Amino acid sequence: MTEKELRKLHRHDLLELLVEQSREAARLGAALKEKEEELTASGESNERLKAKLDEKDELIEKLKGRLNEKDAEMAEKAAGIEEALERLKAKLNEKDAGMAEEAARTKETFERLKNKLDEKDALIEKLRARLDNREEKIATLESEALHLKSDRWKELQKSGLPTDMLSKLKALL
Repeated sequence: MTEKELRKLHRHDLLELLVEQSREAARLGAALKEKEEELTASGESNERLKAKLDEKDELIEKLKGRLNEKDAEMAEKAAGIEEALERLKAKLNEKDAGMAEEAARTKETFERLKNKLDEKDALIEKLRARLDNREEKIATLESEALHLKSDRWKELQKSGLPTDMLSKLKALL
């Protein structure tokens, strides 16, 4: 409305315009407050998700540490087993061929050591499979978080918020 048209309006019409504008301002204020509450809720939800991911990261690091400790233990045991095997071979080379009984006992010891190594190898594979499974779960959670963030952004864009408000929200995210 031009200034000339505003001057021609009666006092009653001007008051109606003011009342209508104040109602619109109140409605827009309420809508803004609602969107701010939604944004706060989304932020809190994101913080909870981040905290859960941090917990998962801590757990993964703890498991990696335990796995490294087990690897070190198994490496020490393997080195010890290898040393024992070398000593047994040296003794066998020194002994007479007629000592079949000693050879049988050595073979039995070797089989036990081999079984222990196989068990340790199976344990390593099991731990690695568990670690891989946890890494897949983390990747899935990260993917879901990105998807949720993307969906929320699309909802905000569809909500009809002004472009400058959307750009400020994007900067926050």
